[in-house]
Amino acid sequence: MKKSKKYESLYRKNRNTGRVIIDIALEDYLEFFNEWDNSAFKKRDIHSGLLQFLDLCSEDIPLRKKLEIVFSLNTAEIIKEKEEQIRISYRNYFNSIQRLEKRKTSRLIRSSLVLLFIALALLTIYGFMSRYTPSNILTKVLLESLLIGGWVFAWEAVHLLFIDIIEPLHRRRELDRFLDAEINFQYLSLISYPKI
Repeated sequence: MKKSKKYESLYRKNRNTGRVIIDIALEDYLEFFNEWDNSAFKKRDIHSGLLQFLDLCSEDIPLRKKLEIVFSLNTAEIIKEKEEQIRISYRNYFNSIQRLEKRKTSRLIRSSLVLLFIALALLTIYGFMSRYTPSNILTKVLLESLLIGGWVFAWEAVHLLFIDIIEPLHRRRELDRFLDAEINFQYLSLISYPKI
């Protein structure tokens, strides 16, 4: 079964917006946060298990689909301030991860440009030296070293620019989708089930 069809059996879809819904059950508001993080409530880290779950769900759902995250809380008390703090913490976390991925991408681009410059310099030196230097064993070894070094640096630059950069670019698309996700809350104590 294709990935595009498999996710439809695992996740609900919001009929009004067309967004794919990721349901997350929490006992209370504090379960959203990392239990080892004792910082102020507004700046706490997201629970690592929740982050792993979101990443797994994101892998199931095609990147072109928009997300809605619904937190189902098993509490009778609705506290809008805590809902907003969760939204803020969620956005802060994914914004910071996105900044790291942007830095990683720009670092790969800078490295590949430096490697490409070195490759061009070595190949240019090879081109000049091969025309004007006398032919003996030392110059042949030097010329071959310049040629091989130039191609090795050129390959590494191409590898970084076109192969290694794929993963950070894919991750940035995932993070954009998480940042674009709608975050909603539902309270299990307020849901009335029909009597059978």
